[in-house]
Amino acid sequence: MIRENNYWDSMGSFYITTGRKPSQNTRRLAKWLAILLGGESENRGHRSFDEMAGRASSKGLRRIVFVYESHGNPSRIAVWEDEWLEPEIVLQSVEFPEKEAHRLSGEFKVVAEDAAGEKIRELFELEEPEGQPVEVHAGAKEIWFEFDGKRVGPTLALKALEKNAQH
Repeated sequence: MIRENNYWDSMGSFYITTGRKPSQNTRRLAKWLAILLGGESENRGHRSFDEMAGRASSKGLRRIVFVYESHGNPSRIAVWEDEWLEPEIVLQSVEFPEKEAHRLSGEFKVVAEDAAGEKIRELFELEEPEGQPVEVHAGAKEIWFEFDGKRVGPTLALKALEKNAQH
C-alpha cells in the first residue's frame, strides 16, 4: 500500500494503536487502518493510556483508534478524542486481502449504508475530502473499503455497535 501525498496534517488525524501484546492479525488490521484512514499506527506495548494520548498529541493526531483483540483476533475498535466516542465497534471477523499494491489518494470519506453506518461515519469522518478518496463503506453488518471502484484493504464483519465499554 502506498499513500501518494503527505496528507497527515489536514485529514489524517488518526493515531491507531493496539492492546499491549497484539497478535499478528491485530497489528495487521491497525496498519491497514492507518493506511486507509491516513493516520499512523503504533503498537501500544507497555505504554499507559496517558502516554498514548501524549504521543498522538505530539504528532498532531486528533483521534486515537484502539484495536483490541480477543483470543488472538481483532475484536473491538474504540475511538478517543478528549473522551470516548460512541459507538464502539464489535467485530465478528476480519478478512484480509491478498497482498496487492494499490496507490491511494491520501483522503477518505465514509459512505453510510444504513443508520448504523451513519453512527460509524460520525466516528471517523472529520472533514470533507477534496480529491478522489478511499470510500469507507459502513453498515450494520460490515465495513469495507473501495478506491477507484475496487475493494482495497480488509473487510470487517460486525457483530454489534455498543456503548463504549471504557465509560
